[in-house]
Amino acid sequence: MEDLDKTKSLLDQLNVGIITYLGKKNGVCKVDLDQRTPADRHAVLMWEQRNTCFLPEDLKNFYLTTDGYKLTWCVKMDNGPIPLGKLHINKLSQLTRIGGSIAPSHVNPTLADLDGDSDTEDPVSGQEKPTFDNRCKVFELDPCDGYGRVCLVYKESRTGGNEPRVEIWFLDRALRWHFLSDSFVAYYRLLLMHMGLPQWQYALTDIGLSQQAQQWFNMYAPTRLELDRESMCDPHTLPSIPKSGSVLDIGKVFKGKTDKKKPASSSQPNAANAKKKTVITSAKSQQVSGLRTSASTSQLPNKITK
Repeated sequence: MEDLDKTKSLLDQLNVGIITYLGKKNGVCKVDLDQRTPADRHAVLMWEQRNTCFLPEDLKNFYLTTDGYKLTWCVKMDNGPIPLGKLHINKLSQLTRIGGSIAPSHVNPTLADLDGDSDTEDPVSGQEKPTFDNRCKVFELDPCDGYGRVCLVYKESRTGGNEPRVEIWFLDRALRWHFLSDSFVAYYRLLLMHMGLPQWQYALTDIGLSQQAQQWFNMYAPTRLELDRESMCDPHTLPSIPKSGSVLDIGKVFKGKTDKKKPASSSQPNAANAKKKTVITSAKSQQVSGLRTSASTSQLPNKITK
């Protein structure tokens, strides 16, 4: 009982109040957290020996607290509640490798054949993309219900050391890589901030969200959607996610609808008309326009005297 109570208290700290926050949202119901026991330390050691790599300390501590993670929530509709949000991290036994060393064959294609035809850098973050061959080790963290995969990626060290670089990447259905974070803690923070909304990983890619996913974001996480769009406009802010805590702009969070600046609609048409007036297509048109202006100015005094 003491171990179970300790696990519950640790899970409450990991959730960062998201269950209470979702319960206060309009239309949200059936917020369900799957209670899981911690992974055995011996199982963690066996995984590391079998895959010949060490789990990152943040991910190892996570598995020693809870063996995976699953939180689901629904929304109320006319025909009953429908499942919407899902926060999921695979169990340690489901942290399986993708790709890897496969015997070469000219008949059977492999995932490693895609590496030669793909770009070496992510167009958004500028990070070097993972590969499916022996240069990288890729493990599945979240199957994402079939619309992609969140992967734990081990890369070779650029400095030539024995310790590899560990990053979190998103693999879409077209087998394109998209950088998410440089640590598991940063990814877990992103998972909580997006509340497990459908296809939320696409908000951090050059593909973008679908229309249906955007509607759910506008309803339950409009501020998060705006921040994601700003991070995509400035790609350098994407990989530099703070590890100590999430940075929020309080002015944007508590800004009301009436505080938003209205676009200067009156000045835009004038600028457009001014541009249209200065456009000269040819020399003939310039001469014709000169004749028209002179004629109009010569008629102006007659009109005034009348």
